[in-house]
Amino acid sequence: MIRSEKLYVVLLAFCCVASLAAKAGDAWSVDDCISYAIEHNYGLRNKRLDTGMAGADVVSAYGDFLPSVTVAGRAGRRLGRSVDPATNQYTSESFWENAVGLNVSLPIFNGLTRLNRLKFARLNKAISGFAEKVAENDLALEVAEAYYRCCFDAEVYELAVEQRQLGERYYEKMSEYVGLGLRPRSDIQELRARLQADIYQERVKADNSLFSLSALKELMGMEVADTLTLCRETESFEPIAVHDVVLSGLYESARACLPEYQIMEMRHEASRRAVSIAAGAISPSVKLELDINTGYYTARDRNGVMPSFRTQLSDNLNRYVGVSVSVPLFDGLSRYKNIQKEKMRLQQVSNENERQRLLLTRDIYDTYISAQTAAEEWSLANEQLGAASAAWHKSEEKWHEGLISGFELMESRNLYMQARVEAVRTSLQYMLRKKMIRFYQTGSFL
Repeated sequence: MIRSEKLYVVLLAFCCVASLAAKAGDAWSVDDCISYAIEHNYGLRNKRLDTGMAGADVVSAYGDFLPSVTVAGRAGRRLGRSVDPATNQYTSESFWENAVGLNVSLPIFNGLTRLNRLKFARLNKAISGFAEKVAENDLALEVAEAYYRCCFDAEVYELAVEQRQLGERYYEKMSEYVGLGLRPRSDIQELRARLQADIYQERVKADNSLFSLSALKELMGMEVADTLTLCRETESFEPIAVHDVVLSGLYESARACLPEYQIMEMRHEASRRAVSIAAGAISPSVKLELDINTGYYTARDRNGVMPSFRTQLSDNLNRYVGVSVSVPLFDGLSRYKNIQKEKMRLQQVSNENERQRLLLTRDIYDTYISAQTAAEEWSLANEQLGAASAAWHKSEEKWHEGLISGFELMESRNLYMQARVEAVRTSLQYMLRKKMIRFYQTGSFL
């Protein structure tokens, strides 16, 4: 039964073992995973489409400076009492009427609304571009966390396999001692129970490794069936000391390179432009108008003759060139209310920017402190691992000599395995925090 369960676990976690056992040329580093996710993540693709739509709004805002040209035509039959176009007298005769016209309207002044709308659209496009960069950074952080989580689960699974193999070796050795009459039979039952627990933990760790790898693939935009092999980063222990990274300098570099700060400034300026657009609604608007109209009728003239189509188009041609001035006087104070709303939105943006500045400052501070803590934890975990390893080897010697029970041996082994797990966890945590420190210094995870 033990062998069949072991086989099941090995088959279940085959892809997890391969992810760390693959050759370096076929394995993916954390930077490789981040780069792939930035190109293939579907949420980030939608952010790029948002930037494209903001660019279309800019083109539309430029179009507001161009004249609007409209061509209109109509055709129909006059029925009953109407005005005869030939005599300008009322008539009861029915006749066909066709008309065509051209209208050109060129806005000259409308309270700088068009100019403010263009600047507003350009700011929104820039904000959308920086928001896309923020989304890239957020995705990169998620991928990095998922990557290190996947590495941790895979290595914990390997430790679980090693722990199960040790349990099997101890169980077989105890069986020999019991068979020779050197140990009581109760000791072998204790080791068998511990071995069953090791097999169960191996299966749990194998499942966790598979789930974390699947989560990483989802973030990267890969299919679950796609092959993804990871390479474990090897980094020497280089604690981040206070004299190496100055907190005030970290704040300054983050303000210079993080897109969140540029977004805050542009969002405030865009809100100011929105106030100007609303204020432009109470100013007069001036337009240059050009109209050209002509038509054709089937009505006959005084001589009973129906003029030709070409003659009527020429005779009925009329032109108009003028300036149109529109002055808004009263509309229930809706324009003034809109101005007040935009001013309140401007205050909201200012408050939100201050809140985000405080959040970013706290995040940078937390990352700085956690990086220091991660370095210390890594150092302490390595020291703990060394002590636990020495204690475990000493317990093995005593167990072989019959000085301690199998229960005490398994306890010593478990403490050693827990120390190895902590060493793996703290090392990966340190690498992630170090990567975040570099992000605040450079503005990129790559």
